[in-house]
Amino acid sequence: MTINCVIIDDEFPARSLLKGYISKIPNIELTGSFKSPLEAVPLLQSGQIDLVFLDIQMPEMSGMEFLKAFQLRHTLVVITSAYSQYALEGYQLDVIDYLLKPFDFERFVQTIQKAGDRLHKEVANGKEKSSVSAEQSFLVIKANHKTYRVRLEDILFIESLREYVVFHCVNQKLVSLHSLKNLADNLPSHRFLRVHKSFIVNRDQVKALYGNQLQFHITEKVVPIGQSYREEVKKRLFGI
Repeated sequence: MTINCVIIDDEFPARSLLKGYISKIPNIELTGSFKSPLEAVPLLQSGQIDLVFLDIQMPEMSGMEFLKAFQLRHTLVVITSAYSQYALEGYQLDVIDYLLKPFDFERFVQTIQKAGDRLHKEVANGKEKSSVSAEQSFLVIKANHKTYRVRLEDILFIESLREYVVFHCVNQKLVSLHSLKNLADNLPSHRFLRVHKSFIVNRDQVKALYGNQLQFHITEKVVPIGQSYREEVKKRLFGI
């Protein structure tokens, strides 16, 4: 799992140290580095960022003021500060860790592991950002460092790849951090059906049943049917 992060710190040496540490870990990607919290707001509000390394004492707005003002509900926050007295207030604001400057690489790795564990738990508990209600006609999908608004009718099928899923759509393919189980539970059942432990299909896009596979109207790709799903698939998709 790749963790997209940003650094917010007004001091160049602190930003440089974090950049160096981040570059040594393969599953974390630095998306932005800012001197001020206000500079980072557009990127944070885009929904692309998983983790923020946030300094406390900065000229325009302190880290604590920023957390109270913007409430980063879908972004994990790690405080990086030379002052220990803010630790309690930081944890009360739901930061996941407090890195007291100067901190070494070993301590930084512990923080990244904690962030990874937290993100995995959120996926397992069904807290993905792109949940959908039965009334919605589209799904918001975070992929490729962008946030996509995809019409449900344009999704052909969804494929599980461990902690990721692939949305196979009419004109594109999007890889996103999700659990297939959560999608199966939350996507409207009148439109989507789980047909295999690794696949969900759009019922309106299915063209034919061929052996133990489903064929689609638009693509030549086929999806296998799991043995335990076969009877339900035949009944709900073909009435047999």
